[in-house]
Amino acid sequence: MQSPQKPRTPAQFSFEAKEKLDHIKEVENLSSYNDVVDFLYGLWKSGQPSMAGAFAGMGPFDRTGEEEDSHRTPY
Repeated sequence: MQSPQKPRTPAQFSFEAKEKLDHIKEVENLSSYNDVVDFLYGLWKSGQPSMAGAFAGMGPFDRTGEEEDSHRTPY
């Protein structure tokens, strides 16, 4: 028994965009345009900054300008 196909969304691309997708599909040896989209999305996601940690956007800790701290461990 064949499983039902997932619904598809029609998409329209310029001729130039289609040529680029075809080129990626050929060079990366991908079997479908869905695979091309997954490949491109993976590249995009790998270039995104990590959101790990509670303060992902915070810069490195710096004591410059602080008064001497009696509890500070010398290094």
